[in-house]
Amino acid sequence: MKNYRTILTLVMVLFVMACNLPISSYTPPAPNSSSPTSTLTPAFPPSPTFTTVPAATSTPSVPQLTPNTNAVNCRSGPNVAYASLDVINLGQTAVIAGKNDDSSWWYVHDPNNSSLFCWVAASVSTTAGNLSNLPVIPVTAVIVTAVTVNASVNFNMCGQPNSAEFSGTITTNGATKVTFRWEVSGAISNILPSQTITFNAAATKNAPNPSTLAHLDCGKYSITLHMLSPNDISAKKDFKIGP
Repeated sequence: MKNYRTILTLVMVLFVMACNLPISSYTPPAPNSSSPTSTLTPAFPPSPTFTTVPAATSTPSVPQLTPNTNAVNCRSGPNVAYASLDVINLGQTAVIAGKNDDSSWWYVHDPNNSSLFCWVAASVSTTAGNLSNLPVIPVTAVIVTAVTVNASVNFNMCGQPNSAEFSGTITTNGATKVTFRWEVSGAISNILPSQTITFNAAATKNAPNPSTLAHLDCGKYSITLHMLSPNDISAKKDFKIGP
């Protein structure tokens, strides 16, 4: 009995001691507001950059021309006084083989006849390619390049002759003999005999006044200065005699 009380007393002492021990507690540290905050930013690939590439322009390897808006005459020489050998139509292309001394006419291969060369005015055509090395083609044929005519009338009254004066000029590109004639049409018609003028070099000369046509009655007329050789070219003037 005595041992039992001793054991019980020890158990109670141990229990009291256990209750009086300090209780360990853990408090987590507060977060530091000054610490950097990691932010996750999604990464995107850069946007593609598109560069516009200009369309390639084709440059012909040989100089060539095309008519501007309408079909053009291809002539035997670099002047409208020369005969037309062929016609280059709109949309056709002709290879340029040469030029005249002031580049106002192009010497081309006729696109309709590969064995023929002819002349096209620069004013009615559009060129492409390098023109700087084109040779100057000498013009050997001498022709009448220009003709002018004018009429002056002194009216008195109808039913009797009225005085009229006619004048004209002839221009050539070199030494030649020109054959021409005066022609009148309208209220009366008359063709005068042919005449000649000799040119020793390129020049402009006056055509002799046709005195036989100097007296005309009232009416409407046309006077023509017509070249017969070395080429066919003429100029005409319409005039009226009367009130």
